[in-house]
Amino acid sequence: MSEDPDNRGAVDDTLEDAFGVNLRALRTLKDLVIRPNTVFKSYAANDRVTYTPSIRLFVGLIALQILISVLWGGYGGMLLSQWQQPHVDGQALENLFGAPLEVVAEHYGNAAPFLHATVVGIFTALSAFLVGAFNKSLGWVARLNITFSVLTGGTIVGLLVMIMAALSDTLAYINWTPLIILIAYWIFFVRGAPGVLAETRLGAALKGALFSFVTMIYVMIAGLVMALIAFTYAWFMIHNGGGA
Repeated sequence: MSEDPDNRGAVDDTLEDAFGVNLRALRTLKDLVIRPNTVFKSYAANDRVTYTPSIRLFVGLIALQILISVLWGGYGGMLLSQWQQPHVDGQALENLFGAPLEVVAEHYGNAAPFLHATVVGIFTALSAFLVGAFNKSLGWVARLNITFSVLTGGTIVGLLVMIMAALSDTLAYINWTPLIILIAYWIFFVRGAPGVLAETRLGAALKGALFSFVTMIYVMIAGLVMALIAFTYAWFMIHNGGGA
């Protein structure tokens, strides 16, 4: 006996209202991992029923990353751990900000989570221009969905790295995260591209390498911009908000 579509829609709506996720989103994540080419083709055809818009998945996974980061004390805790390494001149940093490192990290950690998804999303969305160059027949909605499909795949891998780091109680894995995510971008692109963004495996591999490299540059620029804004916020709070 088949499931009533109306009932299934009601369940999806209830889950989305309660948890911000529904069965369609979970199916999209599953298919993105198992058969990304099917997801790419669906987005390319402007099918807005089968799969959840990928930008929604990307934002949701970023939010999950932020929650997992709490295991190290959030963004501020991770920053403080990096600053407490032997090769870091903590005194110079304290002189620069005019406050103890703990205070600077706390203010940084208050700002960074709100900036992450927005800043990274804006910069990496520029990769949609590259997707459009690979297939000029795609509309902008399709280009953005395909772009954020690859970004979502990389974010899934990034989450797994964070979980491994949490289980091992070390930040050693985090140092390799950019390279791991770069490779993840390439793999998801190559698996999803055939018939959508490339006609041959070699074409998919070469275009995937270009897409991954350019997108990672955007990610790094976004990270720098996010850090600059968060540090500016920390400095302002210390000197104008009584945070020192």
